[in-house]
Amino acid sequence: MKKYLVIFGMVCFLSSCSFFREEIYDPDYNYIADHVVIIEKSPWHVVYEYSNIRIDEIAPVAAIYCANRGDRQAVLYDIKLQPDNRRRATFVCDELPSS
Repeated sequence: MKKYLVIFGMVCFLSSCSFFREEIYDPDYNYIADHVVIIEKSPWHVVYEYSNIRIDEIAPVAAIYCANRGDRQAVLYDIKLQPDNRRRATFVCDELPSS
């Protein structure tokens, strides 16, 4: 009985270790391009209109946009629901904090 308890404990321990793997998010740019439209852009902000996609899937694209505009970071400013149930997200390109 003690042997089975030790084996069960080891199995539980090893299976719990697998939950702590860090997954790298790789955006599917083709899917994003099919579901997102740029409404407005400037060096200081960008507005995306989207449907059938989550905001956290659009955020890496906004981060790339702002990084290319003077090494800035993208900050979500607001999200507005449109009458046709599409959403508009405004990202502001903010200065990176100095270290």
